[in-house]
Amino acid sequence: IKKIYAYASSGIVPIRREASDTSEMVNQILLGETMEILNSEERWHYVRSDFDAYEGWVSVSQVQTFSFDDYTAWANHPERVRSPYFTYRINRGNKTFLIVPAGAPVINTGFYVELPDGPWNVVGSPEKFKEHAMIDSALRLLGVPYLWGGRTDSGIDCSGFVQLVYATHNYFLPRDASQQHNFAKLKGTTLDVADFSDIIYFSSNGKNVTHTGFYLGDGNLLHASGNVQINCIDPARRNSTRFVYSDRLSNTIVGVQSSASLKAAATQAAKKK
Repeated sequence: IKKIYAYASSGIVPIRREASDTSEMVNQILLGETMEILNSEERWHYVRSDFDAYEGWVSVSQVQTFSFDDYTAWANHPERVRSPYFTYRINRGNKTFLIVPAGAPVINTGFYVELPDGPWNVVGSPEKFKEHAMIDSALRLLGVPYLWGGRTDSGIDCSGFVQLVYATHNYFLPRDASQQHNFAKLKGTTLDVADFSDIIYFSSNGKNVTHTGFYLGDGNLLHASGNVQINCIDPARRNSTRFVYSDRLSNTIVGVQSSASLKAAATQAAKKK
């Protein structure tokens, strides 16, 4: 059976649970990301994302199929990198506009953005959010609104936040918090073993991982909840912190993972591809 491949030709393509515009969005595919089309019906393709292997339905109008040769050339292009900028616009002839969200894999020369269908002009001067240190990149996303299934600076969920920050530093993690929890070795399950920039995992029932975020030290967590924000999760500091204390999170920690462990796991996984 001949495989069919496509790329996201719209800035942010929702992956939906069912083939319907009103169905739950479970993830997103960003401009320039590739996918395999597994099935099609009317206005919808059922796809598997190459980035994180997520499957679901996407609108036919937001993706573009291309040949295997073009797919291979685009997927392996050495200048195709994750956008380190906040969302910016590109256009073609001042008539057709697209957005390039943070983390989208495109070729940006500074003056134009290259996509599989050719060059697009960059509108304005994109603002960079990527910093030298990964945690500083994460802090640049403070205030981004929470969006279930989101993974951009326009709206993001907790695991999408961690995934985006790591991706812009060329470390590719699984999509969901539970998958990230199992991706690399844990250093412990209590806050007292956590160091600055570690990833902390939480569970509402003690079994299933339901939340994650970056540890900033001094009992503080940087995470996507309502917005990307900082909360104190250390009961011993609840009366001395300048951040809002979260009793719910402080009592539900189920894992602490070092940044070094996650980076090593991501590097090893990349070698196997």
